[in-house]
Amino acid sequence: MQDRRINRLKERLLAQTDEGPVIRHLVDDNPRGDDMLGEVCRAAVLLHPSASFEQALTLARTMAYIVYIDDYLEEEHPELDLADYRRVCQNFLLWPNRDLSQMPLVNATVTRKIEEQFREDEVPEEWTAMRRLVWEKSIWTMLQENHWLKHKERVTLDAYLANGMYSSSFPIVQVSILAFSYQDVSQELKNRIFGHICQAARVVRLANDLRTHEREAAQGRFNAIDLIFGAGDKTHETAHEAVRHLMEDEFEQLKKAIARERRTGITQQFLDHLIDSTQVLLDFYEIPRPKSRPDRLLRAG
Repeated sequence: MQDRRINRLKERLLAQTDEGPVIRHLVDDNPRGDDMLGEVCRAAVLLHPSASFEQALTLARTMAYIVYIDDYLEEEHPELDLADYRRVCQNFLLWPNRDLSQMPLVNATVTRKIEEQFREDEVPEEWTAMRRLVWEKSIWTMLQENHWLKHKERVTLDAYLANGMYSSSFPIVQVSILAFSYQDVSQELKNRIFGHICQAARVVRLANDLRTHEREAAQGRFNAIDLIFGAGDKTHETAHEAVRHLMEDEFEQLKKAIARERRTGITQQFLDHLIDSTQVLLDFYEIPRPKSRPDRLLRAG
């Protein structure tokens, strides 16, 4: 059943002629893998299995845009950094008074599609500000990583993770899912739930670092493994293991924080989903589940 949905998502995205450059980027010679489009569609289905087809399509399209923007900043234009934040946002987001006709066509297409999602995916307008915010934060933190690399700055692990939870773009996906599913949520409750999303994003950032370290090192970039390796008497192998343990500890903290959360009918399902979807991504990144501490596998609740 899932395989059929994944193939349908791929077919629908490939048929979108106006998004051709973005979708082709996931198909043609992508350094991330041979079938990045298939991976994006599979992740959309796995991360929100109860989504309608149109919602799954929105998530797949969202993740395709994330990959495109990430590669644009990381590989095509690594010279762009924090000083270019406004210009980059104006190239990918419909900031006030931005004229789409003055943007490069592919950038205008991404911008228009993101804005259309905000209007057309049957999510109340009240969610739009938060959805725009996570896009802006994601671009800011990607540029921050470029800034560190460009200026050869070495940062602390804490600073890297504070930045990396947004540059992972996990909050973009989770806020979309939250908006799809939970429309009558107070701002105070949104803020608390967003805190849990950020904690989950730290887990995902570390898992992503474990998977992509070799590719990023070849590009001259650094991630959590390099920061731990450079901070003490460790080999790359022991630094890799230290990041894996840190990831497991962060995941355990997430489960404990959610277990302490005052739950309502509205939040119960999403918080359970947040734990499940975080584990889905660990499995997606092929991160082995811990063997030595079985208590880590106990579900919070």
